[in-house]
Amino acid sequence: MKRLYRSKSDVMIAGVCSGIAEYLSVDPTAVRLAFVLMFFLGGSGLWIYLVLWIIMPLEPSAPSDSIDVQEKQPPAKPKKVATPKPPEPKEPQQEEKPPETK
Repeated sequence: MKRLYRSKSDVMIAGVCSGIAEYLSVDPTAVRLAFVLMFFLGGSGLWIYLVLWIIMPLEPSAPSDSIDVQEKQPPAKPKKVATPKPPEPKEPQQEEKPPETK
């Protein structure tokens, strides 16, 4: 038996219209246009959409064995960046005094 869910993949606001379209096997754009027309022809489109947003459950996740390849890879280790050493302070040079003669 088919179940009515909000879509996770084809989402504009909350996935309500695309969930209804998937359930009815129609184009999601047609359902979206119907809600917009209902909104402008009496304002009921907004209220129906909000109620459906609250009532309709979110589409269940795919089974865990169909995880993307990227998710199976371990997270990348951060690269070490070599920082230049600050220059060593120079010792002040003492002026050489000429030897004193007596």
